[in-house]
Amino acid sequence: MTDFDPLSSIRRFFDAENEFCAAEPEKRDIQVMLAELDPDVVVQVPDSLPHGGTWRGHDGFRELFDVVVREWRVFEVVYDETRWHQIDDRRVLVEGALRGVLRESGHAVEMPVLSVFTFTERGASFLDHYYKDTAAIVSAGR
Repeated sequence: MTDFDPLSSIRRFFDAENEFCAAEPEKRDIQVMLAELDPDVVVQVPDSLPHGGTWRGHDGFRELFDVVVREWRVFEVVYDETRWHQIDDRRVLVEGALRGVLRESGHAVEMPVLSVFTFTERGASFLDHYYKDTAAIVSAGR
């Protein structure tokens, strides 16, 4: 990847994700996130989470965020770019935190999250997310 900057792509992605989740339903625009994703993207979220599963392609990504906004009243990824680690020219490990409020229970969740972003020349092609304590999220949802 010559002129492509994965760190800038991740920044745009997280900023768009946070804006999307905070917006009123009629003002949500997923296109900014999709612009950073390979059309064949695969997103892996632990199955035990309310938004868990393997989500494929742009359509799957849209479905994922339908679930996110249905299950979470607040869903924000807090990041510090000094905690991003370039593994190689195609992969970046991101240390961040989830700050959220589950819609049904109203319980707040704040915990560390690790994400591995893998890139192709068409954008982020694989996102694999690791939450510090998935059991705490499941418990908070009850």
